[in-house]
Amino acid sequence: MNPPQQDITLREEVSVPKGSLSQNVRVWLSLLKAKHWVKNILLFAAPFFGGYLFHPFTVSSAFTAFAAFCLCASAGYIVNDVKDADKDRLHPRKSTRPVASGKVKPGTAFAVAGLLTAVAFALSFVISPIFFAYLAAYLAVQLAYSLFLKDVPLLDIFAIASGFVLRVLAGGAAFHVEVSQWLFVTMFMISLTLASGKRLCEVRLLDDKAGEHRASLNHYSPALLNEILLVAASASLLTYALYTVEQSRNLVYTVPIVVLGLFRYIMVSKQGLGDPVEALTRDKWLAMTVTAWLVLVGVMRYTRAS
Repeated sequence: MNPPQQDITLREEVSVPKGSLSQNVRVWLSLLKAKHWVKNILLFAAPFFGGYLFHPFTVSSAFTAFAAFCLCASAGYIVNDVKDADKDRLHPRKSTRPVASGKVKPGTAFAVAGLLTAVAFALSFVISPIFFAYLAAYLAVQLAYSLFLKDVPLLDIFAIASGFVLRVLAGGAAFHVEVSQWLFVTMFMISLTLASGKRLCEVRLLDDKAGEHRASLNHYSPALLNEILLVAASASLLTYALYTVEQSRNLVYTVPIVVLGLFRYIMVSKQGLGDPVEALTRDKWLAMTVTAWLVLVGVMRYTRAS
């Protein structure tokens, strides 16, 4: 005997399509830009180079500090996506972002950003007031970038670079490790290299429509950005070499690997992988170079032979 028609209708209404849960998870991870959390590894730059990575205090505070910065960074990303939703729809890649594609409403996105900020600030204050101050400064820069700095040529690149540097300074504050002056300058110049490479990729990708996506791109040409990229990369190499001499004579032997990494990044940035996260995750040679560099520095810093 066939079941009543109303029961069949009820089953159809409450059924959940297969894969919908995983799709929702991907949407929210995309909104949070979870893959960009890898940038927050820079929090451990100071303790890593300083030889304190495995210090009990560093280990005990690592998860809380990393989580706080990830949540804060995601809040900044969300605000930026809501602000740029209309322009992102004109971008061949960014048009699929959750807010731009309409998968997440702006009001919902703002509410999530507010919640993430509150939790991040609470966690950061538990670690130390100075870490909280750096986290607040980072968010302030990100909001300023989203609201107006991204449309100001050169300042937009400096704003992006400052985000990387503030991560390093925040890590030093969180784990009570002094950030060397040469490490600060090195990270700033490397950050400028990454930021200019990202802009170069955008200008090449958007071509004549670059100005429609972002006003500052009207003032950039591939030739200009290429010059900025090369100057920043050269300066970062010089400052890193000076940093290795300051810290340890053995570290100077890692300079050739850094040269290879910089050359590889310049190459892939001109091939469309200017975003640091995409370059690191999608180019195996760059990933292997960075890994080899970290392993070599680690061996020199954390073995008696160093």
